[in-house]
Formats: sequence, C-alpha cells, structure tokens
Amino acid sequence: MTRAKSASVPSSDGGRRRFLIGVGAAVATVGAAVFALTRRPEMPPVAPKPPSLSDPR
Repeated sequence: MTRAKSASVPSSDGGRRRFLIGVGAAVATVGAAVFALTRRPEMPPVAPKPPSLSDPR
C-alpha cells in the first residue's frame, strides 16, 4: 500500500538536496565571515621608552 502511494507521488529528493546544499553554502559563508571578522592581527608589544641623556640616574 505504501509502495503504490510513493510510486504515484513524485519524490522531492532533488529539491531537498538542492535546499541542503544551499543551506550548507549559506552556513559556510556566514562561518567564514564570522571567522574573518573576529580574527584580529595581534599587535606587537609596546616598546619601552628609550633612555635619554637628560634622565637622572
């Protein structure tokens, strides 16, 4: 009984597959954007002030 019903109704496997590929591409795009925005180049440490001849010892 189930076979006859599924045979008469066209399957939407192709549509489901395209939908899942689209969702996967959207998730990958959002993930790449978040990764790129949250990654900041690390700033080097601030160098100490060089000694001056007028500084008292």
